Amino acid sequence: MNRKYDAVLFDFDGTIADTGVGIFNSIRFAIAALGFKPIAEKRLRTFIGPPIYDSFKRELGLSDEQCKAAVARYRTAYSKSGIFQFEVYNGMEALIRELHESGIKVCIASTKPAKFINRIVDFLKIRELIDFVSAPVGDDAPADKSVLISNAVEALEVDKSRVVMVGDRHFDVNGANLAGVASIGVTYGYGSEEELKDAGATHIAHNAEEIKEIIFS
Repeated sequence: MNRKYDAVLFDFDGTIADTGVGIFNSIRFAIAALGFKPIAEKRLRTFIGPPIYDSFKRELGLSDEQCKAAVARYRTAYSKSGIFQFEVYNGMEALIRELHESGIKVCIASTKPAKFINRIVDFLKIRELIDFVSAPVGDDAPADKSVLISNAVEALEVDKSRVVMVGDRHFDVNGANLAGVASIGVTYGYGSEEELKDAGATHIAHNAEEIKEIIFS
């Protein structure tokens, strides 16, 4: 089977799985713990994509110290229960398995801390299908998507002209553009098709089957 790419990098939240329930519950816990009023789900949805620290600062106007406190409370709640409150999107696990079996390298490139991504990978029992996890290792590690993508390209030892980043937000597309790789913007997650097109996505896909068609075209 012909293939357009030799490595596929996947965002996780809103791309491989719908993680909204766990993330939103953990954000609500952090906001309440700091004494702030609850925020609407429309605003909660904007937390998926960028680093969580940036989202707390943007949506609540917190100081740096307050952001650190909010992130700490969020991660406590998320680590205990929110981390496994998700549903894998239809066809995504089968797609990852098919890519692996076809000799295509598979990476998860996420701004979610590596300790969480690795727990999820083990929970899903897909460790043997994932060639590399590119995610922040600590609080001071870079969470910029272009850095994570570039790190993945280097680790996978592939020509970046044969790499594609799959994600649901403009952060994924912008990161891919800055890193010099192609992108597939998916519309079933937390970003709109308009957002992805405006960011300059190389391709648009509406489901796992369309992602497969793009990769193997």
